[in-house]
Amino acid sequence: MAASKERKMITIGRHVRVSFPDLGFRHVDAKVDTGAFRTVIHCERCEEVQTSEGTVLEADFKLEDNEVKRVYFKEYFSREFKSSFGEKEKRFCVKTTIQIGKKKIKSSVSLTDRSDMKFQVLIGRKTLLRKFVVDVSKKFA
Repeated sequence: MAASKERKMITIGRHVRVSFPDLGFRHVDAKVDTGAFRTVIHCERCEEVQTSEGTVLEADFKLEDNEVKRVYFKEYFSREFKSSFGEKEKRFCVKTTIQIGKKKIKSSVSLTDRSDMKFQVLIGRKTLLRKFVVDVSKKFA
């Protein structure tokens, strides 16, 4: 009989510091949102542009007080999302690496303007699934 392999879940708080190594951002404050399915990252601007290699997604990120970084994605998709206020919005989604503590996760994230929000990043349950347990009494744990 084969021994079952148990996964050790990491406990995190309702706020965490995350890094996005593929995008060049480190130590970004994020809110854990178990009500959200997908992780959301603040994006100043994103649009499809034509290049010599075909159509790509051009996205400008400004997280925390860092300078604006322009990133190009060859692989992306768009999806319609409904906000907590019931408003529908078309958003682009990309795959990127998210680092929480020492754990690196490749996940699809949606891009939207969160400039008026306290946290520019929301970590959704798809990113957390089978990896983390959220202790809402903790912050930045």
